[in-house]
Amino acid sequence: MPATLAVKKGITILREHGPPILNTTYKDAGAKINLPRLQGPAGSHKTDSNDPHIQGRAIDIILFANIENERRCADQIVDVFLTVREKMKWLAVIYNKRQWNWAGQEFPRGGDIINQHVTHIHIEWAMAFAGSVTWEQALIDELKTRNWG
Repeated sequence: MPATLAVKKGITILREHGPPILNTTYKDAGAKINLPRLQGPAGSHKTDSNDPHIQGRAIDIILFANIENERRCADQIVDVFLTVREKMKWLAVIYNKRQWNWAGQEFPRGGDIINQHVTHIHIEWAMAFAGSVTWEQALIDELKTRNWG
């Protein structure tokens, strides 16, 4: 399924107004190739039809929690999402063994290394909110308040 409007707009705004690192690639250890840090719809390796990436309603932002400058950047991005959550109407944000629900409540995130999301921020929308976007300016404005230095 193609990316929803929320995913398309989210990636574009993060690319244009977020930290410069989001416009770089990283070396994927498994695939042994460089991949973009902003990822939307799933690749062919995903097969579960319930996966939010397959459904086009999730973004992964590759920033490694074990690399200090990337973790600090990711923490700021998560804070941006939390600040504008009521406008963005996302369903969940996950990063570095933590998960926030649509109400902004934080929970620990267990499981294996993939489910803990220590390599990337995951943000997803419910399908009901993924097709319309009224939050672009709020996200841009909040990203501009940050020092991405």
